[in-house]
Amino acid sequence: MGSTFNPQILVEKLAKLNNSQTSIETLSHWCIFHMNKAKQVVETWDRRFHCSPREQRLAFLYLANDILQNSRRKGSEFVGEFWKVLPDALRDVMDNGDEFGRNAARRLINIWEERKVFGSRGQILKEELVGRHLENYNRNGKHQGMKLKQPIGNTVDKIVSGYQVVYGGQIDEDVVLNKCRNAISSIEKVEKEIGSDIHSGITRIAFFRQPL
Repeated sequence: MGSTFNPQILVEKLAKLNNSQTSIETLSHWCIFHMNKAKQVVETWDRRFHCSPREQRLAFLYLANDILQNSRRKGSEFVGEFWKVLPDALRDVMDNGDEFGRNAARRLINIWEERKVFGSRGQILKEELVGRHLENYNRNGKHQGMKLKQPIGNTVDKIVSGYQVVYGGQIDEDVVLNKCRNAISSIEKVEKEIGSDIHSGITRIAFFRQPL
């Protein structure tokens, strides 16, 4: 195994990637060996994922999972880089893949959430991709495309960055997300109360307008 990272070598290796454990683990070890080039590795992975045959894309997700699981004890470089691209890749498989691919993508999302691979962001990934995907099935079970206004990773990063600008320095990401959830919950509660008051008012108006 050479010590110099060459993106073209990775492109060639990705072209030969398949779903076998040997293929995935061998390339995963090679990528982790070049952990100092995590950004280039993931950017190449992302480009080749979207250019690869649809039947090969699940192998790309399995490779990302193996890299994430086995590199965390050495550092968070791959976690940070994959967070930028995985939501779109998962969305592609969930929207356009077959049922086997969608189930596999959901399992990976659940694993990452349970093992806190992406920290508290894993819950958001699960809610956005798995939750909304299920909601996009109509009564006949026909799948409708799911589109988000912007990548999940960018949304969370903007929220965290906003708090850093206001308060300065490092912040606890879990605290920020909990505050966001509490704020959303409060807004939903107010909306329900307003809706109830409006409905009650309309009912009273209708009653007084009834002929005697």
